[in-house]
Amino acid sequence: MPSTDVVAPTAGLVVQVNVTEGQSVQAGEAVVVVQSMKTEISITTDVAGKVNKVHVKKDDEVNIGQVLVEIES
Repeated sequence: MPSTDVVAPTAGLVVQVNVTEGQSVQAGEAVVVVQSMKTEISITTDVAGKVNKVHVKKDDEVNIGQVLVEIES
């Protein structure tokens, strides 16, 4: 099955991780919340499927383009 990476659109601090490995998700679901310049950004998935791997945890610093979550669709 193909895997889709959900990546950080901006650098910032992970303030919330909404999914766990093995969990099913729907397209449009917020999987991670990143705080950047005092603004919280909900990062959503474009595909429905199963969370294969979560690469971040709360309080991690992330960079633009960093893989946050892998979803198997």
